[in-house]
Amino acid sequence: MYTKRFIVIVLLVALTAPVVFGQDALSQLSKDLQTVFDELGKEIGPNLQTASVLNHGLGSAQIGNFPHMYFSLSAGATVAPGILKFTGDEEKFDNYALLTNFLDEAGLGEDESIRDITNNYAPYPSLRASFGLGLADGWEIDLQAGIVPQIIADQIPADGITANITTIGGRVRKVLVRQEQGVPAISVGVGYVYSGINFGYDLAELEAISTGSGTGSTTLKLNGEMTFETNSHSFGTDLRVSTRFLRVFYPFIGASGYFQNTTYKAGIDDFSALVGSQTTPSKPSIEPLSEQTFNNFNVVLNTGFDLKLAIFNFFTHLNYAVTTRAPGAIVGLRIQI
Repeated sequence: MYTKRFIVIVLLVALTAPVVFGQDALSQLSKDLQTVFDELGKEIGPNLQTASVLNHGLGSAQIGNFPHMYFSLSAGATVAPGILKFTGDEEKFDNYALLTNFLDEAGLGEDESIRDITNNYAPYPSLRASFGLGLADGWEIDLQAGIVPQIIADQIPADGITANITTIGGRVRKVLVRQEQGVPAISVGVGYVYSGINFGYDLAELEAISTGSGTGSTTLKLNGEMTFETNSHSFGTDLRVSTRFLRVFYPFIGASGYFQNTTYKAGIDDFSALVGSQTTPSKPSIEPLSEQTFNNFNVVLNTGFDLKLAIFNFFTHLNYAVTTRAPGAIVGLRIQI
């Protein structure tokens, strides 16, 4: 009789071990993903702040009094040091092998070609439509907006992705010195920029990942919505100095200093997994969630030029963020009257 009981116990342990192991692995993965979200926030938060205040507006230090105005379309990016390199540090994680399997399945593993880029460089693109208007007595306003709606994200050849970006800002400046023969124009201003980014990915689109190899190993079919959300508010001042050569070439130099507040939230909503052949999802002991706030003072140096052909202006702006040590460039077309 005791022999039969012993055999039953052994069979029960053997049958339930993969499930128990899988549930423990799920909790370890959840904790490790929270570490990933924490570290990623530290990497991208300050650089998203930099991208939000790059100068897409007028390079020249003056528009001219009313009715002088302009409208422009521009695109650019700031390039910061690489991201995700911390995922190579095994000591940061409870179950490094499982996290590696997850990153591999998500297309972010160390062997993926994209990591050759992200380990060294992280581009932060920006698109803007801008409108500027000269008022009176040297006062001018500049408005900028950049919106990437979900319909654009729908063109990405992958299922389960949601994304939208909104950037809106404005500047008011005063021309202190008007451009004259041999005298450059000088202006100073104040501005505000809001930038919000929302990104989501349905983990159900991923294939099941293995918890390891050997006795007790099983698979996890993950479920939940992985989300990233940032909201940045920037207040600051701008200084611009510009001149003109040969009637068509307008070079400028400038500097901006902005106080920036950014909230960052990343996690997985309703995180769960089917462990092995289970039909009822298991939930981890904690859900991965990272919430951080970044408060910085960002100094951005800029230079560039406008090439003016009648009412059409082709412009190139170069930027360097002193705080984040990130260079950037912007090109665009402006219609100016």
